[in-house]
Amino acid sequence: MKKLYLVIPGALALALAVSPVLPVLTEPASALPGEVAERRGEGWGRRLNLTEQQQAQMRQIRESTKAKIDRILTSEQQAELQRARQERRRPNLTLTDEQKAQMRAIRQEARRQMDAVLTAEQKQQLEQMRQQRPQRRQQPSP
Repeated sequence: MKKLYLVIPGALALALAVSPVLPVLTEPASALPGEVAERRGEGWGRRLNLTEQQQAQMRQIRESTKAKIDRILTSEQQAELQRARQERRRPNLTLTDEQKAQMRAIRQEARRQMDAVLTAEQKQQLEQMRQQRPQRRQQPSP
């Protein structure tokens, strides 16, 4: 049970930190921009009513996180990531254990930085959203 509490925040941190690096590749061509943003994990910012300053800080954290992740990928992995984006498919990066550990540390740092940007009320709201997320995934699509 204790491990479950570590997995859920880690999964969300991954989605938030890596979303600009690994875009959703299964979105239909007819998807509206808001729907795409929602699926990429960017919609949570609107639901939290972030101020412009908070949005700018979050954007900077995402850009910094993307740059850090790019630095740990080999040129072959970066090329595969680029091809996957163009072909709208999931990349097969075959990360080493060291790269996985580095990415985990980068995601944890990004999450810590993002949490520091939020107010106490926004943190509480985000925690509620995190708890509802597994429930929403289990619901059948219309």
